[in-house]
Amino acid sequence: MDKKTTKVATGNKQPIKLAKATVNPVVMDDKSVLFTGYVLDEMQIPADYQKLVKMCRFFYMHDPIAGTVMNKIVDCAITPLTNRKANCSDEEYAVYNSILDLLQEFFRNVCLEYLLSGLVVPQYEWARTRGSDLSPTLDSRRRVYVPDNIWFRDPASLTVKLSPLMKRYIYVTIDVNTIQFIRTGKLPDGTKDEEMLKEFEENYPEFVKAVKSLKGTKMQIKLENTRPIFSRTLPENPYPIPYMENALESLLHKRNLRKMDYSIASRVIAAIQLIKLGSDDFPCTDESDFDQIKEQINYRTSTGYAERIYQLFANHTLTIQWVFPDTQAMLNREKYSSVEDDIIAGLGFPRTLITGETLRSSTAGGSDFAAFSPIATMETIRDKLLEWTKVLYKEMQDKNGFQNRPIPAWSPMKLYKLLDLNNIGASIYKEGSLSRKTRLEMQGLDFDTEVERKTEEAKVYKKNKLPDAPALPFSSPQIGNRPRGGGTPTEEPTVAEEEN
Repeated sequence: MDKKTTKVATGNKQPIKLAKATVNPVVMDDKSVLFTGYVLDEMQIPADYQKLVKMCRFFYMHDPIAGTVMNKIVDCAITPLTNRKANCSDEEYAVYNSILDLLQEFFRNVCLEYLLSGLVVPQYEWARTRGSDLSPTLDSRRRVYVPDNIWFRDPASLTVKLSPLMKRYIYVTIDVNTIQFIRTGKLPDGTKDEEMLKEFEENYPEFVKAVKSLKGTKMQIKLENTRPIFSRTLPENPYPIPYMENALESLLHKRNLRKMDYSIASRVIAAIQLIKLGSDDFPCTDESDFDQIKEQINYRTSTGYAERIYQLFANHTLTIQWVFPDTQAMLNREKYSSVEDDIIAGLGFPRTLITGETLRSSTAGGSDFAAFSPIATMETIRDKLLEWTKVLYKEMQDKNGFQNRPIPAWSPMKLYKLLDLNNIGASIYKEGSLSRKTRLEMQGLDFDTEVERKTEEAKVYKKNKLPDAPALPFSSPQIGNRPRGGGTPTEEPTVAEEEN
C-alpha cells in the first residue's frame, strides 16, 4: 500500500487524517495448509477408455465406499478353488491339484482387475518339472508340464479393435524402455542385464526379431492364442464397461464436496487477522501508531515459529479480530447422505454388507436378503473364471497326454446367516443328500483336520480305556459310522451284539 493519506476539506478547520487499512501478509508453514493431492475439477466422465480406467483406479484408492465394495466382492467371490476328481487317476488328480494355490492367488488379482477395468488378458508360461516336485505321491522320473509365472497384462498397454464382423482383436503396445532394452541390452538406469536379455531371446525369439527389425520406437503386436476375460460390452464400443462406471458421476460429485470442505478448512487455518486502531470518536491521526503495532507482531512472526499468545502494547482504541468463513457447510454431513446413497446404488452393493449395519434399526430383512443382489455379480465373475480354468486344464491334458481332467469348482459363498445355513445343512445331511465334508465346510470346519483329530482321540480313548461319547437319543445308529451296541468306530460288534 502507498503511504498517501486522504484529506477532506472541512471549511476553515484543519484537514483530518482518516483511518486507513493496510495488509500485513503472514507467512504460514506448509504443514498448516491442507492439500488434496490429485484433484478432479470437472463433473465429466471421460470418453477415452484409458482415462476411464485411470479414474476408476483413482477412486478405488481414495474413496472408502468404492474401495471397500471392491475388496468385499473379491473376498466373497474368490472362495477356495477345488477340483472334482471325476474320472481322473490319482496321478492326474495330483498334478491338477498342485496348481490350485497358484490359481487361487492369481484369481484374486484377476477379480479385482475385472471390476476396475473389465478387461483381463491372462498370460502364462509352461514349465516342465519332475512329478515329485509337485506332489510326494508322484514318480520323480515322470516329467509333467504345468503353467508357471501366471500374470495378466496392464489394460493401459492394450488396444481393442472391433472388426466389421463384430469380432474384437487385442493389440499390446510395447513401451519404449522395452524396445531400447532389447536393442541395446541396457535398462533405463543404464545398467546391462545379459541374463534378462537371454531369457527374452530364448522365450520370445520372434518378438525379439521383430523388435530388432523395427524402424522407430512405436510398436503394436496383435495378441494371438489369448483368452481375454471381458465384462459387459456394447455392440458399438470395442472396450468393456468397468463395474464402477455407473457410480463415477456420484463419486466425482462427492470428491468436489470434499474439495469444498478442504477449501473452507484451509481458510479457517489461514484466517484473516483484522487489526483496527482508532474509532469514530478517537481517529488515528499518527501513522507511526500502525508502525509500532506491526513491528510488535512482525517481531514475533520473524522468530521462525508462530506464537499462540501475543503481548501487544497499545492504547484503548486498538481492536484485533479474526475473520473466519462460515463453517456450517463444512460441518453439515447431510450433503453427503444423498450422494453416498447414489454411490451405493450405482455399485449395487448393500450397506449392511459393507459395514455390517444399516441406517435404520427397524429395517426389515438382514444380510441373507441383502446378499441376493451382489451374489448375481459374484456368480458371473466366478463362472467366467471357471470357464477359463477348464480351457487351461484342457491344455494341461494335451501337453501331458492325460486321459482325463477334473472339474474345477468354487467352495460355497457364505453370505447368509450362519444359523440358517447350519439348519439347512443339517436337514440335507439327515436325509443323506449331503457329504460330511461339505457339511463341515458349511460350518467353517476342515474335514481332513477333523478326521485327524478324531483318529488321535480314538487312540487316546482306547489307550486310557475311556468310554466313547454317548449317542444322542433317537439318533440313527449309522450316523458317524458307529457300530451297533456302542463302542468306538474302530471296534467290531461282538457276537452277542449281532444276535441282539
